[in-house]
Amino acid sequence: MKKIKFFIVFAMMSTFALQAQTFKVGATIGLPAADAADISTLVVGLDAYYYFTDIDDTVEIGATAGFRNFFGDEIEVLGQTVEFDDAQFVPLAAAARLKLFGIVSGGADIGYALGITDGLDGGFYFRPVVGIDIADTIELNASYENISDAANWGNINVGVLFEF
Repeated sequence: MKKIKFFIVFAMMSTFALQAQTFKVGATIGLPAADAADISTLVVGLDAYYYFTDIDDTVEIGATAGFRNFFGDEIEVLGQTVEFDDAQFVPLAAAARLKLFGIVSGGADIGYALGITDGLDGGFYFRPVVGIDIADTIELNASYENISDAANWGNINVGVLFEF
């Protein structure tokens, strides 16, 4: 019985391996928005995408994981300077893209962002994104990203992804 279960699992994994798949890795840089604009100055991020569909398909479905760092700001409050620490998140999400004309794509990442800085719990993660493919190996994209923790950690960003 164990051999049959092993064979079934092996066959399923082999089937997934034979399907067309795409792996992308990249970085983003952005300006804080929503509540984050009051206490941070800049946002940088790293992203990794794994699409279960081929890069040339009209609809791409996959998963993504990343890292976001909101750099803390110094602000004046009643004559005192208050310094805010960096806020860091790890977004984990499903990703979907609709590709038009083989070059332009649009879609969204929806999931949960884990707060990894002390005092941040994490929350619902939503990122609508538009992109342009260059030579089938580079994607330039722009997006608005929001993480709903106790505050709304939003940012407007641009990024680049490299396909492997």
